[in-house]
Amino acid sequence: MNEFLNTLIALLIVVVSIFLIFKLINVIAVTLRERKVKNKKVNLPPKLSKILTDKGCLVLYFSSPIAERGSKKMSNVMKIINEEFKNVVKLDITKDKKEAELLNVISAPTTIIIDKNSVVRYYLTGFKPYPSVKSKVERVINS
Repeated sequence: MNEFLNTLIALLIVVVSIFLIFKLINVIAVTLRERKVKNKKVNLPPKLSKILTDKGCLVLYFSSPIAERGSKKMSNVMKIINEEFKNVVKLDITKDKKEAELLNVISAPTTIIIDKNSVVRYYLTGFKPYPSVKSKVERVINS
């Protein structure tokens, strides 16, 4: 029994270690993707430039049918943000590849907030709660 427990604990340590390594790799990858576009001016396609000109701030929300769970929760947040600010554009990373490549997006959900000068101000990956996203949008609009 004691040997079984030791084996089980060793296996658990290995699994947790592997999980933490993958989590660390993900954090590093997201940081590197973000650095390529954050605080840089981007040349948006005409349809997105028009929305940006009209609203003064653009929120690009990249979702994917593959990442349904996280995207579904984030979609609800984006619906509320869009009702309030009317500046959210939902894109599918599997279909809107040109936009995803332009902004260095490879995972969903990813939210990118762009200011009136076409500069990427925020690059958010994963689920973010409504108050957090709202405050970032307000900061960009009021800057």
